[in-house]
Amino acid sequence: MITQKPPPDIQATLTALQQTFATKIPKKVQEIRQSWEKLKSAPDDQAMFETFYRQVHTLAGTGATYGFEAISGFANMITLRLPKTEVITSLLVDEIEFFLEKLGNAISGESTAMTINMAPIQRQNMSFVSDNAADMLIYIVDDDVDLLSSISIQIQRFGYRIAAFSDLLSFDKALEREVPDVVIMDVIFDGDSKLGTAHIAHINAIRKHPLKTIFMSTSGDITTRLDAVRANGLAFFPKPIVAAAMVDAIETFTHQITEDIYRVIIVDDSPEQSASIALILQQAGMQTIEVNQPLKLLDVLASFQPDLVMMDLYMPDCNGMELSQIIRQMNSYVDLPIVFLSTESDLKKKLGVMGHGGDDFLTKPVLPWHLASAITNRIKRGRMISKLADTDGLTGLLNHIKIKDKVESELARAWRENTSLSIAMLDLDNFKHVNDNYGHPVGDKVLKSLTNFFKQNLRQYDVIGRYGGEEFLVVLPSTDLLTAKTIMDKLRTGFGKINHLRDEDDFTCNFSCGIASFPDFDSANTLIEAADKALYAAKNAGRNQVVINTPQINQ
Repeated sequence: MITQKPPPDIQATLTALQQTFATKIPKKVQEIRQSWEKLKSAPDDQAMFETFYRQVHTLAGTGATYGFEAISGFANMITLRLPKTEVITSLLVDEIEFFLEKLGNAISGESTAMTINMAPIQRQNMSFVSDNAADMLIYIVDDDVDLLSSISIQIQRFGYRIAAFSDLLSFDKALEREVPDVVIMDVIFDGDSKLGTAHIAHINAIRKHPLKTIFMSTSGDITTRLDAVRANGLAFFPKPIVAAAMVDAIETFTHQITEDIYRVIIVDDSPEQSASIALILQQAGMQTIEVNQPLKLLDVLASFQPDLVMMDLYMPDCNGMELSQIIRQMNSYVDLPIVFLSTESDLKKKLGVMGHGGDDFLTKPVLPWHLASAITNRIKRGRMISKLADTDGLTGLLNHIKIKDKVESELARAWRENTSLSIAMLDLDNFKHVNDNYGHPVGDKVLKSLTNFFKQNLRQYDVIGRYGGEEFLVVLPSTDLLTAKTIMDKLRTGFGKINHLRDEDDFTCNFSCGIASFPDFDSANTLIEAADKALYAAKNAGRNQVVINTPQINQ
């Protein structure tokens, strides 16, 4: 039996729990008061002290969880006056009586009104969509007008919205109208070596959320950097500023990578047990599917594409150890995390399971929070390892193999949905000249600059990978040939305006590009070959241009 259940309405469940808890608050406070009276009559009774402390501590924690802030606050004030290992003394009685009275008064103000706003649980793996640079606002503040103009133009070429200010008053007025995504702030104003950092520190002191600030200065000494850190500076750049490096920092602080929901297959011959586990994981934000007949597992592996398989050890027909060995013999699932959940407590048997393909072993019963945490951490590590294997070390883009896989998957989608698909192969012009004249570290910075430029200016659903060396492959779903050419020409022109810096020497780079589209070419190999041919045509025609490839051109 294979069961995939919809996740529960967690917010509705939480609201119901909150309402139930509210009705219990008066009784809980009454019990606390009764324990307190007993403790006053026997102040040396350690057992009663522990009972009283536990009751107040529990109310403080649970009240905070369900949004009853006043009740939680007064209960917490009592716990702060109760050392866990000491008995009550007469000196503490008056203070505790005062807060017990406040606690009683708070009941009518919170628990009966039932108007507490309770935010949904923050799931551990929510999906985030990357912001597009065109929607991001950057404030740049520097009293050096020439530098302000130069760096504004350079960063703007990466696609950001820029507002530049040469004085702090204009910056403050703009901040009242609109809060930017990032502030780039000079440290020195009017000869004051601390004014920039002090100004940001003052602003952050009255804000609920501090500004994301990058500081820059002609001075890079430890004292200046310390002031920047204390003002919540996320990065520090000594002048002269390298725009590409600044954009790299901006991208790091603002670019959120889309993360898919965690997917878990639960293999257990007991439907009651698998259903319980599924509910716990769903409440943690995961998607689950239950397999109650172990021999049916292979039927869902390929279609569900899990991040992790959780299975019982003892099951009919096929035990967990045998099933894990079957999974490990399949190349596609060699790295798939497998976690066993069983009542088995024998250490030798646990170690035996780990030696036959298991990654972790949890012993029943396991607390829900422990189960969700253990599975979350295992999936995070698995995805991290997978990402390292799938991406290029320098740029963080998909590597050669994975970008080709992306072409395959998007082509399959285009076939199914009868939509267009274009791919672009691009290569930096005269890149050997850059490496030879400026050094490979500078060449690496150019590659990273290109990466950031494309990340910020491509659409959310476009994908770029490093095909090899200075060659990149861009996948443009739902894009016909002429639209793809327009997109790539715009990117080519924009990247060509970016200045790259080595010491005091500025230089620019260009790229050539070839494009091919489906349905003109109907397989991944022919698409890539056609784009590659068009790229070489662009190179041979003089570089720094985009060439398209169609079947008619090849005839």
